[in-house]
Amino acid sequence: MRDERVIFSSSVDSLYRKVLAPSLTPELLDRLRARGLNLHAPLLAAYPLAVWVECLEDTARTLHPDRPVEDGRRMLGRRMVEGYAQTLVGGAVLTLARVVGPMRSLERMQHNFRSGNNYTETRLTVLGPSQADLWFNEPQALEGFVDGVLEEGMLRVGVQKFTLNRTRHSPESATYHLDWADRAS
Repeated sequence: MRDERVIFSSSVDSLYRKVLAPSLTPELLDRLRARGLNLHAPLLAAYPLAVWVECLEDTARTLHPDRPVEDGRRMLGRRMVEGYAQTLVGGAVLTLARVVGPMRSLERMQHNFRSGNNYTETRLTVLGPSQADLWFNEPQALEGFVDGVLEEGMLRVGVQKFTLNRTRHSPESATYHLDWADRAS
């Protein structure tokens, strides 16, 4: 089981407990528990990626029934960063990111994601002072979620006119083309 992809409890806490708790219906909580995510009990140290994927999809469909599931996952990714910012570690990481700027923050993306899971790999290709490609070994089953994390993270770093385009290479990898204007003063 050592090679199993897992999501750490800090990710679950940031999304589900810090920001989504008021929106979670008893029915959704029951379905999440049936999938292996019991939010009424102490959190486990880690959850299998398959559990995370199923829970995100159910949550996206439940909280955003009028949107495609990918859009719902994107909104959950943004909310995850919101919750992460409320933690001691997350607040410090985002403050540092604002100081060092977007490109240095992107260089640390693998490290940042690895604080929430055990599998993320990234490769950054700098294309210009405010343009880069960021490759992820992101499972297609999470499509939209990383988009939201990157969008919210870059906005919190202070970039303006941020655009993101994803190119899927396989069911297990995608590249994000990021482009932005200078940071806000």
